[in-house]
Amino acid sequence: MGTRQWLLSTGDLDRWTLGAAGATAASAAALLWYMTRGCSVKSEYYERVRRRLDLERHRRQLLTQQLTAGGQLMTVQRQLIVELPLAQLIEQLQSGKITATEALRAYQAKAMELTEQYNCITEFVTTAEERVAALDALPESKRGPLHGVPISVKDSIDLEGFDSTLGLAKYLDRPAASNAPLVQTLIDLGAVPFCKTNVPQTLMSFGCSNPVWGVTTNIRDPARVPGGSSGGEAVLVAAGGSPLGLGSDIGGSARVPALFSGCCGFKPTCGRVSSVGETSFMPACTGVLPTLGFLAREPSDVRRVLRLITTPLPGADMYRLDPLLPRVLWNESLESAGRPWRVGYLSELPFCPVTPGVRRVLTETVSALEAAGMELVPFQLDCGPAELQLFLQQALPDNGAFLGRALENEVLDVSVADLANGMKLPTWVRPLISWVLGSRYRFASSRLKAWTADPEQAVVLRAARDQYVQRTVTRWRAARLDLLLLPGFACPPPPRDKVAELIVGGLYTMLMNLLNFPAGILTVDRETEEDQAALEHYPTPSVELQWFKDASRGALGQPLGVQVAALPWMEEQLLAGMCDIERAIEKHYRKT
Repeated sequence: MGTRQWLLSTGDLDRWTLGAAGATAASAAALLWYMTRGCSVKSEYYERVRRRLDLERHRRQLLTQQLTAGGQLMTVQRQLIVELPLAQLIEQLQSGKITATEALRAYQAKAMELTEQYNCITEFVTTAEERVAALDALPESKRGPLHGVPISVKDSIDLEGFDSTLGLAKYLDRPAASNAPLVQTLIDLGAVPFCKTNVPQTLMSFGCSNPVWGVTTNIRDPARVPGGSSGGEAVLVAAGGSPLGLGSDIGGSARVPALFSGCCGFKPTCGRVSSVGETSFMPACTGVLPTLGFLAREPSDVRRVLRLITTPLPGADMYRLDPLLPRVLWNESLESAGRPWRVGYLSELPFCPVTPGVRRVLTETVSALEAAGMELVPFQLDCGPAELQLFLQQALPDNGAFLGRALENEVLDVSVADLANGMKLPTWVRPLISWVLGSRYRFASSRLKAWTADPEQAVVLRAARDQYVQRTVTRWRAARLDLLLLPGFACPPPPRDKVAELIVGGLYTMLMNLLNFPAGILTVDRETEEDQAALEHYPTPSVELQWFKDASRGALGQPLGVQVAALPWMEEQLLAGMCDIERAIEKHYRKT
């Protein structure tokens, strides 16, 4: 008797047993297929990354050979060029004392040295040489206001012919078809994009690392982060490798890196400059919107460039390139209050207290401004678990669905692992975990509750945001403020392996995005031995505050600064005020 007849006749194996055997076989086959497919996907991933890195390595070798003079990259002349303040660089380029080619080569050489040390650059722009050759052929009368000024561009901002990867392998070898309108406007003004800079994977981190381009390190301590997501930009600008950088900001992505690296970072009101042409894993944003921003050595540099961008010229008109952009032109009458600035100051948020060094520089800045004749008044913002939860719900209204898709078949970076894994938790599990964590993990509890249950709740959340904005504006007007002074992050730059735990330290910048207030960062001082000793008295009623304390140990010498904000559409007033505040700070520290 054959096997089939035996099975059918004996009855020793009923249909359930046969079904189980079939399911087991199918599961084994599926597992084998998944493992085979997984190996294939991973193999393809690593091969794609390897090919791309090999290409960039080859390009850098060629560029290094072209730049090397007398056996070195940085000659005396090139060093003199990169040390020029932006205003002087522009003046010498305009007059022809420095050619566009000389300026480009000086910054290429400096940037090459810096990226060897800090890994801040993803790509050097191979078309830059062609661009400067054309600029050098122009007569003086045809030179634009930014003639020959080299600029660096964040990886996520579109530059024609170059990738916008977000540190994801799936976005490699997909060069942008056109320049972002803001980039094109700067080119039309005479600027020369010469490199693209590194970011954290998906941009969703205050660190700056990804499995494609690697880790960008802090200028003063390779174990610490340089900030994110415009981390490569901040390192390059702060270390003297670029006179002007383009970044972006949805929760502090231009300001926190500037703070951690020691330069000026600026986020305009969303809609003041074009944000078209920034690659994102989200097809659209609601509630909290991203904006492109600037990184520079001084607030006066940002002021100069923003004035040019918002004053259209026949051949350089951002509003023509982006016709949906509100035509809010530069208004010089807003650059002065006609009296001493009235500045509100917020020393810390009780929900997320700052470390001693951060508090010290805020206090010293208040003293410096009072000595300069400004009016200083205490001011408070509503900020607790509800506001943190509101920001997260508005920033990721899809509950992380698109973030999960972006990370499919990617090697997960440590800087975004906690966020990505947390977003995978079913919504019914989150309240339970939040309850278990309790008050010892108050930040995590708020993050776990941050999801949008249904379309009706999305409307309620938008109403809650609008009410929060209106309450803040009403309080601002009652205090008759011109500007607001507050911290930029709760602690100094943390170690790379701690940054994912400390995302809530960015509440100080996140609130400005939730409010859509323009805001900028000024570097004030460095973490001192006294600041480190005072950490022993930092309050740690929750586990997460203990993490802030632990992460701040060893941060001696790291930059500390302040954040300055204004009401929406008041960039002229904010930048003028930042320039005055910077002068007052410099005068104060010269005296002390």
